[in-house]
Amino acid sequence: MTMRCFIGLDLPPATKLALEAWRKKALPEVKEKAPAKRGAKPAKTAEPVAVPTVNLHITLAFLGTITPRQHEAVMREMETVKGQPFSLRLNTTGIWDGPKILQAAPEEPDDALVELARQVRKAARRAGVEVDNQPYRPHVTLVRKATSMLPPPLFTPDIEASFDQFHLFESFSHPQGVHYPIRHSWPLLPNLSVRERLRQGLLDE
Repeated sequence: MTMRCFIGLDLPPATKLALEAWRKKALPEVKEKAPAKRGAKPAKTAEPVAVPTVNLHITLAFLGTITPRQHEAVMREMETVKGQPFSLRLNTTGIWDGPKILQAAPEEPDDALVELARQVRKAARRAGVEVDNQPYRPHVTLVRKATSMLPPPLFTPDIEASFDQFHLFESFSHPQGVHYPIRHSWPLLPNLSVRERLRQGLLDE
């Protein structure tokens, strides 16, 4: 059975709530998507819609639809990824006209994040999954169906987040919208000495 998925970072709950609070104050025009009423006529123009707070994340590599064999290979190859814990500050925003999203991003991405994304993409390709070659641009999608007609935020965010693991997310749609359950997680470990790694049982003696 195939699955549609991506490798990414789940924002800490406090960060998600802080982004939600910022969005409500800085982008009062953007509303949560309300369930469509039976018999209601669709809107003539697409209005910007807030991404559900629970879905906020940072993608490392979009895998698309993968087969069970590819899934097994992805699980195996991601074990070889060696990343360190890191923090970043979400302090810029912008609208991407192509996918029509408004996103928040770090002005200066942490080197550990960029290296993690590089390793994850490389591991996905070894697993036989096609991953785009576009430069990595870490971001959190906050609003979909956003265009240049959307007024700019009243003020910029300044929200910090820390990460000590990355995940395999599944993406599937249901009547209430899109959901991203985590299917597997891998730890990000500090750059410890060989002696410390042996002490913690992270290396075979």
